Amino acid sequence: MYIDYLSNSRMNGVRTGREYLTQDELAIIAKRELSSTRLDRVRDIFLFACFTGLNYQDIKKLKGKNVITAMDGTHWLVLYVPMTSQPLNIPLSTNARQIIDKYKVVEMDELLPMPSIQKLNAYLKEVAAECMLNRKLSFQSARNTFIITIGIANDVPALCLSKIMGFRDHATTRSRISDRQINKAMSALSKKMATSFQD
Repeated sequence: MYIDYLSNSRMNGVRTGREYLTQDELAIIAKRELSSTRLDRVRDIFLFACFTGLNYQDIKKLKGKNVITAMDGTHWLVLYVPMTSQPLNIPLSTNARQIIDKYKVVEMDELLPMPSIQKLNAYLKEVAAECMLNRKLSFQSARNTFIITIGIANDVPALCLSKIMGFRDHATTRSRISDRQINKAMSALSKKMATSFQD
């Protein structure tokens, strides 16, 4: 299934290359007991991308210092990406924080144990097979899933999503959206997601 970013109109018969998972498929992946710790780790990294909208390169660069706690107690990812003058400030949902906590190792500087993108995509095919999903699963679909299935489907305002994703074509209008507005929208989303992915 394919859809334009930040749009409710489906492209009938047009392959945009923006594949995403449904809510049911995400829940299956999150809850399935997998056959190895290797696949469990890859599943967690994929879900983290679904919960944050970050791409492979951005997640690979993440360090413990990128996670901050705001004065109100909420947790955020703060990172700089190429071609942007402002940092990306991404509120962390409960689901995303649980994944970070699961892999927190004092000696390890990286936030998550990231294999190469080639191995990650190869292992995701195994995850899809064990979850009995009749579809190709790749890391690129995680970012699209965040926008469409997690964001738009749960009524997160388009400008909030645009600012979180760092979309340049919305740069002028998204600058008017405050972090407080984003935090409010994402806090409500986090509560919905917490119940959706419980066993």
